[in-house]
This record gives sequence, C-alpha cells and structure tokens, in this order.
Amino acid sequence: MQQQSYLELRERRELGTILSDSFTFIRINRSLLWDVLLNTSGIFFLLAIVVAGFYQYATTSSWMTSDPLSFFLVLFLLMLTSILFYASLSAAIYAFMNNYIDNKGDVQKEVVIQEARSNMGDLIILSIITAIIMFFGFIFLVIPGIYLSVPMAMVYPVFCFQKLGKFASISGAFKLISDYWWVTFGTLLVIYIVFMIMSFVFQLPSTIYLAVMAFFSAASGNPELSGDFIYLILSTISSAASNLLSVIIVVCLGLVYLDLDEEQNRTGIKAKLEELG
Repeated sequence: MQQQSYLELRERRELGTILSDSFTFIRINRSLLWDVLLNTSGIFFLLAIVVAGFYQYATTSSWMTSDPLSFFLVLFLLMLTSILFYASLSAAIYAFMNNYIDNKGDVQKEVVIQEARSNMGDLIILSIITAIIMFFGFIFLVIPGIYLSVPMAMVYPVFCFQKLGKFASISGAFKLISDYWWVTFGTLLVIYIVFMIMSFVFQLPSTIYLAVMAFFSAASGNPELSGDFIYLILSTISSAASNLLSVIIVVCLGLVYLDLDEEQNRTGIKAKLEELG
C-alpha cells in the first residue's frame, strides 16, 4: 500500500534537513520499518542487550581481576554482537530505503527482508575490513585515522545502494567523499554529537544511581557494587535505548550518501527525467 506522505530521498540536503528528514522518514514508515527490523535485526538486538548486561555486571564487580579471561571473553562477545546488530540494522534499513525509492513509497516487505538477509554476511565482513583499516589509521597517526573515518562511514551505504563488491565499495566510498571531505566530516560530526546527547539522556538514570550508590557504599566502608540488580537493569535499558537510537544514525548516513550521490551524479534528477521521457 502506498504511503500517504512520500518523502523524496534522492535529493540535495543541508545538514538540518538531513536530521529532520531522517526523523520524518522513520515516522512515516514506523510500522513497516519496525516490522522489517524485528524480522531482520531483532535476534541480534536481544543478543547485544544480554551481552551488554553481562559486561555491565563484569565492570562493577571483581570479575575483571579475579577472572580476566572470562572478562575479555565477554568484551569480545560485546564487540561481536555490536557488529552483528549494526550490520543487520544497516542491511535492513538500506534495503528498505532502496525499495522505498524504487517503488515511490510502496515498500514490499518480503523483498526488503530477503535483500537485507542476503547482504548481512557481506556487511559483517566489511565491518571487519573497515575496523582493520581504522585500526592501522589510528595506530600510526591520529590524523590518518580521522581522515579514514569519513569514507569508512560511507562504505555500508555505498555497498547497499550501488550494489558493489566489498573492496569496490571501499574504493567507491573514497571516490564519493573526494572534494567533499570537509563538508561530510562536519555533517557526520554533528550527527554523532546529536546521537551522543540523545544516548546520554538515557544513560543519566544509571549514571546518577551508580554515583549515589558509590557514595553511600564508600561512606559505609563497603565500596563493592557487585551485582547491584537495579543498576544492571538501568544500564541494560540505557544500552537498549542506545542501540535503538542507532536506527537514526543509519538513516542519517543513508541520506548523507544520497545527498553526495545527487551532488556528483544527479541520480535523482536523471530518474525524474526518465519518468517524464
């Protein structure tokens, strides 16, 4: 069924419009989009939250020193589940956006789910490749790492929208931001600042609770906070909220890609001309 409000995605946008249109896109597609995400990313979301809970427990107990091997295993699982969740989330959202564009808002749920699942494995591998690139970029000098962070942020959208191979997508991301590095960097910086502020709001309850409990525990001569159930619940909720907010980040990155693609290739204008002609 066609959307009552269709949002044109392939067009030039300013920073403020990218942010506002991201929220608009999520709002007008909320029911179908969340249905797709539940079918593609739901299991990875739950895994990420469970592991985050174990990690929060480990960081507030003596587990780090008494059993460091188990702690690093949990840390590894936290990184792994985060990669799996973000890759599945990106695959689903960009498949949704692609289908939304192709069908003028009349999104085909099953087609989106099938495309998302077919791209997940490649996006997971891309995550590992880009992480290695970023690691070497930062380990030698900070400046190369900062420079590389911009094209690496565009690798997922390039892969999903242009349907390129993994290494071709990395090359395509560098080509996409050529001559637009500074404006893209500024846009991404503001987007991530907004994301961090929103995440911080959800982290406030657990942070305040931890500070209060630490004060009273220290005053009573017992600084151990191991296994505090209320703190674990609050921190797990904040982790879940941060993961859900990642939906906004992924949509924003998609609109940044479409903005750059329109600037360089006039893809949206060409599509409109083809429809007219």
